[in-house]
Amino acid sequence: MSCESVGLDPAVYSAAVRYLFDRPVPDKSGQEWYWNIEEPAFEATPVQWTHIQTVLFANAGSHLAPYSDDQVGMGLNHVMSNNAGDIPHMVNDPSVPLADAMRMVRALPTLWRDCLGPRLSAAEPSAIGNRGDRLYFVSYMWFDVWPTFWNAKHVPEWCDAMWQVFCEMLAMPWREAQISALHGIGHEGNRLNRHQELQAHMDAFIRQVKNDDELKNYAQAAARGMVQ
Repeated sequence: MSCESVGLDPAVYSAAVRYLFDRPVPDKSGQEWYWNIEEPAFEATPVQWTHIQTVLFANAGSHLAPYSDDQVGMGLNHVMSNNAGDIPHMVNDPSVPLADAMRMVRALPTLWRDCLGPRLSAAEPSAIGNRGDRLYFVSYMWFDVWPTFWNAKHVPEWCDAMWQVFCEMLAMPWREAQISALHGIGHEGNRLNRHQELQAHMDAFIRQVKNDDELKNYAQAAARGMVQ
């Protein structure tokens, strides 16, 4: 996936990546850059933001390699959450063709496969949901705080696409990718309109988990919609 393949000006994409990730990490008493009310907004249309995210998700492993875990965590938090901006709402804008939106969602699992999963696996393992760093927060909370699917949950194509996202992430070798998918299933599974298929898939996932009771128990809770 490239800028050219989605019809995005490479200069706009490069500027967006710098805007999101080329930022100083605040000290413990400071705030992330996007809380600064004097910070200029990045000017892009909803279609452009959709294409920016598509290319970013599909190439996160290489395109975000120059940035630290904290910088990646800050930038992705701004992408996934509407607490300080409207980026996650852009793909829901009526001006964005459904085909473009679906292409963006199809690229989303690659963010975990090539970027978040490998980065997070380098740290010491911890209890699920018990890490406080920026990168882990983004991975763990994405489908909990991401308003994008919530705004499109009534669209069958979105439900199908999100199901495929979760299935791909559960099949990855990265435990944190699996945990993120399980967290998302726990919150959004009942909106996917495939209860029997979901239960069967979760049962199969649980059976193949070996020597990890915490992950197995978390998957069982997710299947019941009982995650925090």
